[in-house]
Amino acid sequence: MFESFLKQHDQAAWARAVGALLPDIHEVDRNATQIWFHFFPLALAQAIAELPDRAELERTLRLDGNYRLAEQSDTSHWFLYGHRSWPQVKPAIVARAQSGAAPASLDLPAVIRDIAKDAGGDLSLTLGIAAVGLMTLQQIGLAAFRADHGPAKAGHDVQTTPAQILAARRRNDSQGIAALWRGIRAQYTVTFDERRPDARFTVVNQQHLTTASALDTREHAPGPRNRMEGPIPVECRTASCGTCWVGVLGGSERLSDVERMEAKQMKEFGYINTTEPKPLIRLSCAALASGNVSIVIPPWNGFIGQRAGFRA
Repeated sequence: MFESFLKQHDQAAWARAVGALLPDIHEVDRNATQIWFHFFPLALAQAIAELPDRAELERTLRLDGNYRLAEQSDTSHWFLYGHRSWPQVKPAIVARAQSGAAPASLDLPAVIRDIAKDAGGDLSLTLGIAAVGLMTLQQIGLAAFRADHGPAKAGHDVQTTPAQILAARRRNDSQGIAALWRGIRAQYTVTFDERRPDARFTVVNQQHLTTASALDTREHAPGPRNRMEGPIPVECRTASCGTCWVGVLGGSERLSDVERMEAKQMKEFGYINTTEPKPLIRLSCAALASGNVSIVIPPWNGFIGQRAGFRA
């Protein structure tokens, strides 16, 4: 009954539910929750179900990387502060799903709130991860959801507070009077994994994120996607391939406005369909930085725009 209730909700219904909850989700996870729903859209899960042959699916949608949520259901949300509450949220969802009873309310936001309350702790810090967990259950089913996928990827250090994370996202590198006097072009920091002090690279003022990333010559693990030039995967640098998309956790206001080509291509890829000038999903090769930015890199790329209903 519980899974049947979830399956009645399409992507638009989920977007409305998350939107209704956003004011009550702690600021530290407000962007992160929305980003997760763009990283793992319902349209992608539906494509996986309709095309069970993996090779055909990847060829048809030009998918690259780890796009299967069932293979990372315990780790896909590592960039949410609420990830640390997953050991409480997951059993709360399983208990509801296994009860065989219909939800007490047929209102999706209310059901998400009930799960967050069942998990205990600060409701503002469990609402986001509860929504993520329920969407994960809808996409992969109870059997896969219950499975143990090995040690969960560590989230933010337990000693780090939401206030400290938010302060770090708001911080902008000081250029110093000496640098200004010498006319040195301003340099800022891009963080691509907030858990690691070394997961940063320098971006020069008004430089594309991909260009700055490519100048980070340290060895980076290839991860699930093979095309790697610095920490951000990139292939074309002309907004044509979709490999360099990222979610912006903090500092979106320090990136250039989305121009027509970037907006068109993000819609084509199925990553986001918006008219906002500074959205939370960007193509790094089209985004110019003018200050510190905190991003998260998705584990896959491809073309799902048509299946997401973004194309005519």
